[in-house]
Amino acid sequence: MSRTSAGRRDREGPAGPLDVRLAVEIDAAGGCPLQNRDLDSVKQSLTRSEFDGEEICQVAINNDETCHYQRTPVDAACPCAIVEGHDCIANLESVRDGTLVYSLVIPERATLRAIIEDLREADATVSLEQIRSGVDDGPDATVGVTLTEKQREALAVAIGAGYYEEPREASLDDLADELGITPSGVSQRLNAIERKLVRERGRAIDALAD
Repeated sequence: MSRTSAGRRDREGPAGPLDVRLAVEIDAAGGCPLQNRDLDSVKQSLTRSEFDGEEICQVAINNDETCHYQRTPVDAACPCAIVEGHDCIANLESVRDGTLVYSLVIPERATLRAIIEDLREADATVSLEQIRSGVDDGPDATVGVTLTEKQREALAVAIGAGYYEEPREASLDDLADELGITPSGVSQRLNAIERKLVRERGRAIDALAD
């Protein structure tokens, strides 16, 4: 974990855990055994070679017709290594046309921000597909919502830039510059996301009351 993310954690305190699903495009990750694949199920782990200590990616791929077990040296831009280098519980769920879909349990918002920032520094494209507060179904849990691609992009940028931190670390203008749209457009997308969260939270509370 970077010193920057650790410092933010000390300053902000816990705000989780968070149940998160991230989609990470890996077109630029040379040598990745999952590149250009489309898999509903994949088993993956990182380990170190007993001979030279080199980090190795181990992948078990099961298709309808074939089964592969591959060992590949970890590239510096490997998304799996970046994710697992942070304080989180990570599971590689599937691969969609070369895009890795991760299910993560993260202790706090600062960790999520650090993961997104480090992935982007490695030139990966990151989409936040789902974020839920809490890992149970109690009254304090927030159910997941379905977001459009543009909404997922806006939310990922907002979290990565610190827009939802206290005090706020980015403005609508900052987000607009990164997304390439107007501040009004950013505001509309974030407001739409927040409305979805409120509606789904209301449904969850009603369901618990029945």
